Amino acid sequence: MVGDYHAEGFWRSDNPQGVRRAGNQHRMLSTYLNTLGAHGFVLEATAEPTPSSCVAAEQPQRAGLPPFFLVWASSKK
Repeated sequence: MVGDYHAEGFWRSDNPQGVRRAGNQHRMLSTYLNTLGAHGFVLEATAEPTPSSCVAAEQPQRAGLPPFFLVWASSKK
């Protein structure tokens, strides 16, 4: 279940069996990318890999969701 994507900050899953029991800090992708730019980095590339076949088999609802957002940025210096 996805909450409010625009609500940045700490969150904890309501699922007592979930892997996110400790909680996480949510940030929008634009926050990460804009922060890199604000600190002098240049975006080189991004990638959103597909989940492994094991994850897709065990959690079909996640089959179409990338588990990571990868960013390659370099310093302007």
